[in-house]
Amino acid sequence: MKNVEPMRLTPEYVMDLGRQELFASMLNAMSDEELLKLQRPANIRQEGELKGRQEGEQKGKAETLTRQLQYRFGNLPSWAVEKVSNAKPTMLEEWSLRILDAPTLESVFADPS
Repeated sequence: MKNVEPMRLTPEYVMDLGRQELFASMLNAMSDEELLKLQRPANIRQEGELKGRQEGEQKGKAETLTRQLQYRFGNLPSWAVEKVSNAKPTMLEEWSLRILDAPTLESVFADPS
């Protein structure tokens, strides 16, 4: 302990050491078959990257549609801004096509009959 810097001995650091020891002891106790069944962290990273791309796509489409609606109909009421920001990309695409022929803001968002 003489060579350990006092700044590194935070509660988080000590807890992390404990988690590492616990994880190592669990791995040592597991059979090879059980170890092979564990999910790899790479999958978690890939899932996170995919989710980030999807969220970015949704945000970009929402911003574009909002600008188009403002250009066509002027300032948007809060209900329209909320509807656009909560919509899925497929709905945003549909609304971005409807804006070309819609006579009113409400008709952009109306359910097709």
